[in-house]
Amino acid sequence: MNININSEIGRLEGVILHTPGPEIEQMTPETTHHALYSDLLNLNIAQKEYSYFEGVLSSWCKTYQVKDLLAQVLEDETARTELLNEILKRESKEFLYMELVSLPSKELSKYLIEGYPYKEGVHPQQYKEGRYVMDPLYNLFFTRDASSSVYSQVLIHAMRTTVRDRESFIMESIFKNIFHVEIINPKLVSNETSTEGGDCLIANSDTLFIGNGLRTNKKGIEFLASYYSARKPKQRILVQELPQTLDSYIHLDMVFNFLSKSECIAFSPLICSNNTGFHTTIIDIDNGKITYTEKPNFMEATKALGFDLKPIICGGSDEWMQKREQWHSGANFFCMGEGKIIGYARNTHTIEELNKNGFDVIKAEDVISGKEDLKKHNKFVVTVEASELPRGCGGARCMTMPIVRQNVEW
Repeated sequence: MNININSEIGRLEGVILHTPGPEIEQMTPETTHHALYSDLLNLNIAQKEYSYFEGVLSSWCKTYQVKDLLAQVLEDETARTELLNEILKRESKEFLYMELVSLPSKELSKYLIEGYPYKEGVHPQQYKEGRYVMDPLYNLFFTRDASSSVYSQVLIHAMRTTVRDRESFIMESIFKNIFHVEIINPKLVSNETSTEGGDCLIANSDTLFIGNGLRTNKKGIEFLASYYSARKPKQRILVQELPQTLDSYIHLDMVFNFLSKSECIAFSPLICSNNTGFHTTIIDIDNGKITYTEKPNFMEATKALGFDLKPIICGGSDEWMQKREQWHSGANFFCMGEGKIIGYARNTHTIEELNKNGFDVIKAEDVISGKEDLKKHNKFVVTVEASELPRGCGGARCMTMPIVRQNVEW
C-alpha cells in the first residue's frame, strides 16, 4: 500500500492503530509523570472503550495493528538486528541483546511494546524496584505521535521525551521494511530537534499546520521549512504557538482540527481570539526563498492561506464548558472523510454544537451492531462512550495514524 495523505479530511482507506494493552497498567502514582500520564488507567475498561473505537474504523477502512506489523518486521533477521541494536543503544541496554535476539517474533514484539520484565539473578539489581529492564510503551495507543504520513512520505518524529523514543524506532522500521516508503527523520539532523505527530496537520498538498509548544520546538519547525525549501518549489507552513502549561495543550490537534472543507473544530480562547499572547506565523516557501508573516490569530491565518472554515466551538458558547471539554479532548475529533468524524461522547456540549451544524449524532455501538449505516448519512459524528481513554490525555485523532486517504479537490 502506497502512502498517500494530502489532507486531514479525504476518505480514509488505511490507518495504523494500537489497542492499549498491559503496558498502560505498569505505572504507579510515583511513575505516572515519567510515563507522561496524570492518572492511572483501568485496562479492562480502556480496552472495552477502545473496542468500539476500533470497531467503527474497521467497518470503514483497512486497519493495521502496530504489534502485528512489528512482528512481521522481526521475521527478517537483518531488520530485527538493526532495530534491536538501535533501541538497545539508545536505552543503554546492550547487555540484553543476546537475550532478546533469538526470541520468536511475536514474543519479541510483545516485549518491545509491553516492556521486558526484570529477572532476579539475571539482570542488574538496579532494575529490580521498577520491575522492568526495558520500560513498557505506555503511550503507544496514541499512534499519531511517533510518525506522520505527509503526502507520499513518512515523517519519523524526533520525540520530545526519551520515554517515547522506542515508538519512533519501531515505526521507522515498520515503514522502511513493510511499506518501503521514503523516510524523513529530523533526529538525523540534530538531537536538539523535536517534532510530534499531534502537532502536524496536513491541510492540503502544499500547506501544513504545525503546533509549536511542549512537544514540537522551533528547531523542529526550522527543519521542516528547510527540508521543503530544498525539495518543493512552493510550500506553506502555518505555525501556531501553544501554551506550555496544561497537559491538554500538548499538541495543535488538541485545540484545532479539520472537519470538512468548510468546517473545523476549535478551542476558541486560543484559536479564534486576538491578543492571546501566543504567536501565529505563516512561513511561505517560494522557490527556496522563505518569508515569515505574523497574523492576529489562527483563524485569520487560515483565511490568508485560502481556507474558508467555519469554526464549531469546542464546549459550545459557555467558556467554562469550553475549558472542561478541551481538557478531555473535546477538539480532538478524527475525520474518516469530509464531514464524517468520530470522537468522545463525554463532550456533550461540543457534540450538541456539531449537531446544530448538521452532524447526525450516531453511537459507536449502533454502527458496530449494524443498526446504523454510515453510508446513509451525509454528515455525522460517531460518539464513543469513554471515561478511561480520555484520562490518557488524548482523543480520536491522537489514537490514529492514517496512511492512505483519497485525494480532496479544494
